[in-house]
Amino acid sequence: MGDTSQPGIPWREDLMANTGRSGVAAAIVALLTSPGFAVITTWRIAKMLRFRTRWGHQITWLLVRALMRRGCYISVLAEIGPGLILPHPTGVVIGEGARIGRSVMLYHNVTLGRRAWDEPGCPTIGDDAVIYTGAVIVGPISIGAGANVAANAVVTRDVPPHSVAAGAPARVVRSGAPDRMRA
Repeated sequence: MGDTSQPGIPWREDLMANTGRSGVAAAIVALLTSPGFAVITTWRIAKMLRFRTRWGHQITWLLVRALMRRGCYISVLAEIGPGLILPHPTGVVIGEGARIGRSVMLYHNVTLGRRAWDEPGCPTIGDDAVIYTGAVIVGPISIGAGANVAANAVVTRDVPPHSVAAGAPARVVRSGAPDRMRA
């Protein structure tokens, strides 16, 4: 996961990843028509306000409640790189401590979190990874850069870069394919 974090809100990269367009007009249209862009923008504003303003806790609580009304929960303590793509954000759960790299795609009903409430450690998702519908990734594990996690997979072990993990519990079914395209 690259550590090229920018100060402020990386809304341009999120906008380009979700819509393929740039500019203020495209951002306004995307906020109204793209639920994934609206969710990630709301989360980024909540995270910024939580740690940088006097009334941040109260405003963040309201914004997180707004996300929950959309059917997803993203902790403000998670770290998310620019360019996150949420095609269908319903049912997405990203727990506190989860780390997500650049240009990651998460489909609906994906869960990233701890194994148990009293155990430390959340997953780390590498750059350009794709996590398909219903996947559950729990514990202090790492999903490599460019990896794919199949639908309904339950991942409890590390997944190497540029590989495909599938099943419950998930196993690596294919590895070493850096030139494949996203679905």
